[in-house]
Amino acid sequence: MGAPSPELCNLWLARAFNAGDVEAATAMYHPDSSIVEVDQVHGSARIARGADGIRKTMAAYIDMKPHMDVVTHHATISGDFAMTRSQWLIRGQDKNGKPIEVHHQGMEVHRKLPDGTWVFFIDHPSGADPEWAVKAPPPTE
Repeated sequence: MGAPSPELCNLWLARAFNAGDVEAATAMYHPDSSIVEVDQVHGSARIARGADGIRKTMAAYIDMKPHMDVVTHHATISGDFAMTRSQWLIRGQDKNGKPIEVHHQGMEVHRKLPDGTWVFFIDHPSGADPEWAVKAPPPTE
């Protein structure tokens, strides 16, 4: 399942989060995709790869009982790839049930599927945040 355009990928991901639907959130990612995990949610800022890594990452977000608001600021499309920049806020609960807010400025690379829909291929939730550049996570397999 993908979105009809790269501009809508973030919105469709937010819908899946807000519905508590791990499978719908996972389906917004290409099977070979990568995502930088967020320290506040995952306990570290490492890179998750592939379908299993994405599913675990999405499950951690869904466990927060989140409400996600997102704005996609722009999209640049080149053939079957696109890059977007987003700003997002997730309100939910931490592992102890206490309120938590996670806010970042993301950069995303999307890939067009053969059916014409778009999915995330590389998702960097804080990639557009200048402070993050000095705290880049180490690559993991």
